[in-house]
Amino acid sequence: MTRNPGLTSGNALKLGLFGSNCSNGRSYTTVPGRWDASWDNNLKLAQLADSLGLECMVPIARWKGYGGETNVNGSSFESIAWACGLLAATQRINVFCTVHVPLLHPIIAAKQMATVDHVGGGRLGVNVVCGWNEDEFHMFGLDKHEHDDRYAQGEEWWTIIRRVWSGEPAFDFRGRFYDLLAVEGQPTPCTGERPLMMNAGSSPRGRQFAIEHSDMHFDGVRSPEESAARIAQSKSQARALGHDLQVWTPVGVICRATQAEADDFLRHLVDNADFGALGYLAEMHANDARGRTDAEGVLRQAGEGPLERQVLARGSYCAVGSPDHVAAELLKLHAAGFDGLVLNFFSYLDELPYFAEQVLPRLERAGVRYRHSSTETVLP
Repeated sequence: MTRNPGLTSGNALKLGLFGSNCSNGRSYTTVPGRWDASWDNNLKLAQLADSLGLECMVPIARWKGYGGETNVNGSSFESIAWACGLLAATQRINVFCTVHVPLLHPIIAAKQMATVDHVGGGRLGVNVVCGWNEDEFHMFGLDKHEHDDRYAQGEEWWTIIRRVWSGEPAFDFRGRFYDLLAVEGQPTPCTGERPLMMNAGSSPRGRQFAIEHSDMHFDGVRSPEESAARIAQSKSQARALGHDLQVWTPVGVICRATQAEADDFLRHLVDNADFGALGYLAEMHANDARGRTDAEGVLRQAGEGPLERQVLARGSYCAVGSPDHVAAELLKLHAAGFDGLVLNFFSYLDELPYFAEQVLPRLERAGVRYRHSSTETVLP
């Protein structure tokens, strides 16, 4: 039985889907037809992605929406339960859960995630989020820690999880954030190895946490060319610590038969942007970054970047155009050093089939992916 199949080997450029557990996905627009995050749609999407050979699905952990006319992400499936349901209904694809460290006790999290991993036969992944959204914290009656302290808590949380999963005898743990006695937990993850962990820390302290502890670092990108040196440095630092690190990034995709059609649709989304939700999100990011002097923190205090990126992909890199152009954009990201990309679409089920028909063959001809056979089997 292979741990997280396809993510530790297989395609040179790995692909996943991002954010489908939340209403609107990652799009901030009022245009009709935007993503309906029903269970039926998520199930169909997971099974389609599975049949296409995509490597993973990654959820967003949201507890309340961003307001505005559409209340972006106001309806969302809790990600551990969501992952369990999708893993039970698929055969090959890896499904991640996204967990907010301060909101879920590590002993409970370890038990829940080990259970789900058995359901999926070793295909669960964990996206560790150390927390930033103050509005959500207040809903739980909590105050968030200072920025760097969040990652100190994350280190303790992940250490406890890993020790529980190791199957070691009952242990005590005394740290700054957790004081635990006689900790134990069975079963361990089903393959005897822990699930892969991803983290999207981008501040200096967050990036350090990701390099030291994660298997997959989600790193933002302004342009592929600007990212190459940073990616190489992250991988080099991880190797110096004795482990390999993949670097991934989110990408918003609009793929149409012609560049003009894709540009027109993006313009339509922007002309109907949900500015209420965008403004709320920008305010939350700015409040969280206030006082930070690193480049990423200063950028968040100043704003969220080009409006097109905000509307389509919450500020992430976008590939908008014909199949040739979209494929070329994804190849540029891979050439810069990205091992994997998680994609979001305005309406995943409507747009993924065309992407698969037109873009995946171009990536196969480029030698970064191989043709997937839906008849392949994986042991349960």
